Amino acid sequence: MNNNFNSYVLRRKTVHFTLGILFVVFINSSFINYDTNLVFILLIGVIFSLLASWYIKQKQPKRILSFLALFDKPKDLKNFPAKGAVFYLIGLLAAVVLFDKEITSASILILAVGDPTAHFIANYYGKTKTIINKNKLLEGTLAGTLAGAIAALYFVSLPLAFFGAAFGMMAEAVELEMFNLDDNFFIPFVAGLTMSLIKLLI
Repeated sequence: MNNNFNSYVLRRKTVHFTLGILFVVFINSSFINYDTNLVFILLIGVIFSLLASWYIKQKQPKRILSFLALFDKPKDLKNFPAKGAVFYLIGLLAAVVLFDKEITSASILILAVGDPTAHFIANYYGKTKTIINKNKLLEGTLAGTLAGAIAALYFVSLPLAFFGAAFGMMAEAVELEMFNLDDNFFIPFVAGLTMSLIKLLI
């Protein structure tokens, strides 16, 4: 197994997949109002997660850090504890605010299904480096696009699902970590924006 695909990555991707599926089921249930209540809940979640991250960085509570070490990247654990969770919530909030329920559901599924698939396939079968990022492998990006598109088809048409997944996976491949950003935000944002623009054109 590739050293980059270690146990904490597997745990992270499992959590992202599970939470993404649960979130999509939740917003499509009758338990919540998509346009108002959900935005408020996610906004509170983002604020709380940012405050919690700040507190953990300042106080360094050992038990919480030990738990976060199971999921956080080592550099994030030191500089931005729970960074993945914070950006995951920001990505959910942005999708709900900007997109309709179907496109939001599809974009979250692209993240939940496409991203783990891309990492898994790249780790075991990847050989070809992508043009946009030499650290990413083409086989993973293509597999993530296919898996994400299939998942998104439950809510949107084939053209929207395919291009949403393709651009979402390209955003994952670019990796904007130089700006301290995270693909938990950019995958659903780029996928949702792409699907929304295509929807306006067809």
